[in-house]
Amino acid sequence: MSLSYKGFNEQILTFKAFQASKGYPVTINTQGEVTNCNSGSEFAGICTSLRNDLATVQVSGYAELPCSDASPSYGISYLVADGSGGVKAAASGKKACLIVSIDKVNKKIGFIM
Repeated sequence: MSLSYKGFNEQILTFKAFQASKGYPVTINTQGEVTNCNSGSEFAGICTSLRNDLATVQVSGYAELPCSDASPSYGISYLVADGSGGVKAAASGKKACLIVSIDKVNKKIGFIM
């Protein structure tokens, strides 16, 4: 048996997609619409799929994303988008994440939103 955090408290919402990409952190652009985050922006969730002009967005639960810096550590941390589909550590923010997995070789982290 291996460790797994997938499925924990996952919540998915559907939005209109405006320049949203699957697997990217997204922000709410306007009422009912999401777009990819710019570097340094806090994210509302992660786009999990696109179909027609709709995006499903995971707003809670476990997620894994590329991490563009080496500074995140296990435990509670603030994360922001890096502008390239991943995340990076931030000194502060409105919503903290729980980092439970760090893969320095593949430059990915696993966290609970």
